[in-house]
Amino acid sequence: MNMLLRCGFAALAAGTALQAGPAAASGYDGKWSVSVVTEQGSCDKYRWDLGIADGRINERGLLAQASGHVDQRGAVRVVFTRGSDQLAATGMLTNLDGSGRWSLPNRQCSGRWSAEKRT
Repeated sequence: MNMLLRCGFAALAAGTALQAGPAAASGYDGKWSVSVVTEQGSCDKYRWDLGIADGRINERGLLAQASGHVDQRGAVRVVFTRGSDQLAATGMLTNLDGSGRWSLPNRQCSGRWSAEKRT
């Protein structure tokens, strides 16, 4: 698996603290199980759990920095940065599940992700 992909997702799996902000999307708050599948390149598939709080993602982890948000309609946009590598993920959430696309251009990897809300 690509190192940035592993590091970015490991930062979330290790307990990413999502920061509250003024543009809350509280309908999507909670714990989510996320699956990542590579469709192009040599990055592996991966599964991790994460939480959403007030729609904001703004975390500086040990291996990568994650920043982004979920808006009130459920649109997700997040970027994982480590050095010069930037993995970008976008998609949509409903109250129960979600899906989208991700890419890591300088490693020539891309694919899809899906998520299920846990109770």
